[in-house]
Amino acid sequence: MAFACMDWTFQSTAMIAAERAYNVRTGDTVYFGVGTYGDGNDLQRGLGACFLLEVSGVDHPLLVQSINTGSDVDGNQFDLQVGDGGAGAFNTCAGGKSSNSMFPGDYSTWGKQYGGVDHRENCTGLPSYPIDGAAMRAAGDDLVSLCEASFDKQVRLDGGGNPSIQSVVRVACPEELINLTQIQRTDEPGKLDNPPRRRAAEHACQADTPGGSLAWCLTRMMDCRKPSGGFKDNVKASLTVPGRRLVQPCTRDGYTRIDVQCGCYDCYC
Repeated sequence: MAFACMDWTFQSTAMIAAERAYNVRTGDTVYFGVGTYGDGNDLQRGLGACFLLEVSGVDHPLLVQSINTGSDVDGNQFDLQVGDGGAGAFNTCAGGKSSNSMFPGDYSTWGKQYGGVDHRENCTGLPSYPIDGAAMRAAGDDLVSLCEASFDKQVRLDGGGNPSIQSVVRVACPEELINLTQIQRTDEPGKLDNPPRRRAAEHACQADTPGGSLAWCLTRMMDCRKPSGGFKDNVKASLTVPGRRLVQPCTRDGYTRIDVQCGCYDCYC
């Protein structure tokens, strides 16, 4: 069974190193991340595409790549992988069979199924390391710190709220981020006749009001499950670069990559 990679998580040591390298190379100042940007108008539902998001309360723009899909993600919403962001409908983080769960213990300390814990202080109740924890320890990460970092950087709000996306523009994925996911599009901005178009938010995030829309919300997740972009039926050869057609998932330790480009039977790894 394959899992999500924990070093994709916002503010992991690998993400910080990648964004610093990018910032030095370009002179920009951004935070890196991965998650879900649903786009029903895209032949690949957004998989592999990168976006630059301006988010209310966050001190730098987010440069993020969509590696997952979900019917619950609106076209102007980004679902960011953060430490305990909520296991959603496909929890393989905790509480299941030991062979199908990444972290020890039950799910009672993880907070809401959609959104995870509501308060920063609740992060300390999480397990620090996976069941196979050596790789995460060696990387210098732990789940408690990753959870706390998502509150500190304001990509989630204390009390369980979602910050507002102020603008979104599709951009070419930087090599520093692609190196972590191993998926790249052939139709990236800069390779097209039409320049990228920045879209300003039509309204603030309304997810915290009854009947409110998730449009223009920065939401969160961390289900520990192999993402949609790691399944070959979800990607199209014409839209992906050879050798970078699939998201490369991890073993249960959350760090050891499984080469799916394509080194196992029928690419189902």
